[in-house]
Amino acid sequence: MRFLPTALPTLFAAFCLLGPAPPTTAQAEPPSGDQQAALEAFFETKVRPLLVTHCVECHGPDDQSGELRIDGRAHFLHGGASGPLVQGKNVDASRLIRAVRYRDNQLQMPPDSKLPDEAIQTLEQWVRQGAYWPADDSSVETPAANPASADEIKRAQQSHWAYQPITAPAIPDLPQGRFDAATPIDRFIIPKLLQASLQPAPKADKETLLKRASFALIGLPPTYQEVQEFIADDRPEAFAERIDQLLDDPRYGERWARHWLDLARYGDTMGYLPGSQDERYPFAFTFRDYVIDAFNDDKPYNQFIIEQLAADKLNLQGDDRKALAAMGILTVGRRFMNNRHDIIDDQIDVVTRGFLGLSVACARCHDHKYDAIPTADYYSLYGVMASSQVPGELPLLGDPQPSPQYDAFIIARDAKQAEADKWLEAKRVETENELRHRVSDYLFNIASELPAYKQAGFQPLQGKRGALRPAAFNRWKQYLVNPQASPQPTWELLRQLAALPKDQFAEKSTDLLSKRLQATAGNNAEATPELTRLLTTLQTAKPPSFPAAALIVGQQLEQAVTNWDAAIKADANTTALKDAGLERLRQLLLLAAAPTTLTTAEMRGHFDQGQVNKFNQLKGQVQSVIANHDGAPSRGMVMVDKPKPVEPVIFRRGVAGNRGDRVPRRFLHVLDTVDGGKVFQDGSGRLELARAIASEKNPLTARVIVNRVWQHHFGDGLVRTASDFGVRGQPPTHPALLDHLASSFMQQGWSIKQLQRQIMLSMAWQQTSATDEAALLKDPENRLLWHMPRQRLQFEPLRDRLLFAAGQLDPKVGGRSAMIHKSSTRRSLYAYIDREDFPGLLASFDVPSPDASQAKRAQTTVPQQALYLMNSPFVINQAKALAKRCEPGDDVAAGVKAMYRYTLSRDPSDSELATASTYVAPAPESPKGLSRWQQLAQVLLLSNEFAFVD
Repeated sequence: MRFLPTALPTLFAAFCLLGPAPPTTAQAEPPSGDQQAALEAFFETKVRPLLVTHCVECHGPDDQSGELRIDGRAHFLHGGASGPLVQGKNVDASRLIRAVRYRDNQLQMPPDSKLPDEAIQTLEQWVRQGAYWPADDSSVETPAANPASADEIKRAQQSHWAYQPITAPAIPDLPQGRFDAATPIDRFIIPKLLQASLQPAPKADKETLLKRASFALIGLPPTYQEVQEFIADDRPEAFAERIDQLLDDPRYGERWARHWLDLARYGDTMGYLPGSQDERYPFAFTFRDYVIDAFNDDKPYNQFIIEQLAADKLNLQGDDRKALAAMGILTVGRRFMNNRHDIIDDQIDVVTRGFLGLSVACARCHDHKYDAIPTADYYSLYGVMASSQVPGELPLLGDPQPSPQYDAFIIARDAKQAEADKWLEAKRVETENELRHRVSDYLFNIASELPAYKQAGFQPLQGKRGALRPAAFNRWKQYLVNPQASPQPTWELLRQLAALPKDQFAEKSTDLLSKRLQATAGNNAEATPELTRLLTTLQTAKPPSFPAAALIVGQQLEQAVTNWDAAIKADANTTALKDAGLERLRQLLLLAAAPTTLTTAEMRGHFDQGQVNKFNQLKGQVQSVIANHDGAPSRGMVMVDKPKPVEPVIFRRGVAGNRGDRVPRRFLHVLDTVDGGKVFQDGSGRLELARAIASEKNPLTARVIVNRVWQHHFGDGLVRTASDFGVRGQPPTHPALLDHLASSFMQQGWSIKQLQRQIMLSMAWQQTSATDEAALLKDPENRLLWHMPRQRLQFEPLRDRLLFAAGQLDPKVGGRSAMIHKSSTRRSLYAYIDREDFPGLLASFDVPSPDASQAKRAQTTVPQQALYLMNSPFVINQAKALAKRCEPGDDVAAGVKAMYRYTLSRDPSDSELATASTYVAPAPESPKGLSRWQQLAQVLLLSNEFAFVD
């Protein structure tokens, strides 16, 4: 800390009065159930398929090249003749990564060819995570027992607790007198405590309860005045009323939206994309704002689900169109270098983990190794997502309101669009001119391989004057073989010449040309001067083959273009060539359907890489105005149904080219009690999928969400693996309580606010966080809930509390993302999340990666956290602002009290007041560093009491 050396002893004494010092050694909790489930899912969906496809053939049960076998966990950990494959989490030191990177000429695997960059990044991420491999896994092959067979699915439906219908269990009775304040929640908890010879902890004091409630619901502390008013209010209903006030506070939606955004893997960018494509999601923030509003409005959770998956199918009108932003859950994920199979896999994962607590994405390459989820189910859902697409133009979320800001936006957008249009039009004219001067190259190349040019795959790229444009080549092929598209006599003549026998072309073409020339003369040659010119030229040249004839026709067309260039140069007012035949040939190349005429959209198919980059740059400038201008109207990041739904097939081993059986678009077999196993019929099936997930008949949905809400209040859910309710997940500690909460949740209109109120009014939630040594021995992890766990603030409420204490927090709700790791004072929820440049600050404080759904955050204690809080300009600036806010004048005690009230919402104790007052009493200040008031402010901001909630 930046304290004056002479002040350190006294200041540390003041620091010690605030509570126990934080640990000085770096430590991390072992993976929670959900973190382990996420690691396992990553291995099953990303890593295992790579090993099977690229490694097992040479390092498996039949062949162990280099004494290395990697078809099982034990084999992988053992390594080969050259030693272990990985070195802890050190990516660069691991032989596995060195081999696949191909940077060492003596160590390159696979030997035949380098893995795709995406595959290498997957392995790097895996090693960085610790190369997690399920401990009980023996092989990379699917186990012999098939949990996804029809019999096993039926057995799972009958036996696994999570698939049983939700019931409303009878509320247990308790001994009279001892637990008169017990709520229904407590009546499920207390019997288990008594059976374990445990007692619930005493009720926390009012100050603690109010602070706990405030952080739980709005992510900020109560003010000192609010605490004092609550303490003075002796009415029994005072706390319930305060909960209602917090639930009605707009800041409630901001705090609880952050929890949902962890699940929705929210990000403002797409991740790495090839070329110079714009990676930003200009309207990702509208999804975040939708979630904030949904929590603040207490939108029924079943409707919340349906809108996120299928708002586009609800025929929304007027202000209701704001709900279109809900579909960001499907569209704000990583783009995986535009690999649509990985994008769809990510969508399936976030939907099934987030709403159902099932790892369906683990069935991408094979039937789920543990749960009753066959690969067919995965591809049924794949068909739903593959039948949907992001539209070319995102819909407005409402009608733009006239304003100076909106007018300025229109002007700025149109200016950038005009710049892009001007460049594109210039390139279109330039490209059309090139194509018209090179007709002979295209016709000659097509004619040179006559049998092949009718096949889509034939595409020579070289002409006499350099590379041909593939897009133009394809246009010429399609144009020439289609009489309806090219009925003109010139092209009909080419088709007749093309039909002549190759070995008799010279003889047959002479007869054809002679007859056509006679017929033309007899039918008024003036009507088709271009045909007369071509016939005469060909008859004179006597081409020996069809390619030679096509070349001559092309040269005649080019001559028409060349003569026009000369005529225009000589006289800018020229309207037509004097030679009628050449003029008609020139006009052929100007027809809208001609391959030498391009629309703006077609022009993009002719870009080389440099032009692609330039176009993307110009388009990015337009998008930048749309994304960042204050007056830009908001748009929803929706998906819409494709005109024709995809009929999915199973990709064997997850390989798109290895197609298996066809499957229908439908819901999971293990949950067919929800909708009777119906095949989806309404377009993509997204609305039917959403309704199946949101159905009261669904045994998972309500259980999963009430467990998530419970987890955010108690630190752990009743089911610790909040996104894995499958057989590998942990069973609930209080199954009857879980069902009670789920059933009452649905009966109360799927209201999350009512659920919160129910939880927070329970004795269990209102217990003190104080621990008991005897109870710790019996239940060290507090799974029976004998006390309220003390919880450390996550990064967002910690940073927000710093700003709040300093009086610097921007209260604006909603809007575009901000660079909070730089200078913004907005709430941390609004952080701009760049997948390619994820702020190290956020990662240091366990903010989850936006690349995957996260049910529960890790909680680490690492040096970077303490160093940031001690030394970062942001924290120091808040300390300075806090000190300035508390400037006492001549009353030092008043200044100290103000500082405690702003930071900890309480008055200092007598000893705290005396120690702090002595330290900050008037004394000579150092010309450098923080003043004593600023140092005291930083001590309070760094205290355990500031960072933890009892």
